[in-house]
Amino acid sequence: MDEMKIASKFTKGVVSKVLMVVLKTKFGYSADVQLNEFNATVTDGKAHVHLNIDADMSQAELNKLLASVGLG
Repeated sequence: MDEMKIASKFTKGVVSKVLMVVLKTKFGYSADVQLNEFNATVTDGKAHVHLNIDADMSQAELNKLLASVGLG
C-alpha cells in the first residue's frame, strides 16, 4: 500500500496557488482556492483520493463553471 498526504501549511499554500493559476490559465475561471487536505492511497493497483478544498468565486464564475459541466 502506497500513501501520499499533503499536510504541511507551506505545501498546502503552494499547491493552492498552483491550482489558482491552472484554473485561470487552462480553464478561464477566477477563484481563490485553499487546499485543506489531500490524501491518496493506492492498494492493489486501485487509487483512493480524498480532497478537501475551499474556493471563493463570484456567482457569475460559479454559473460559468456549472454550465461547463452541464449543470447550469
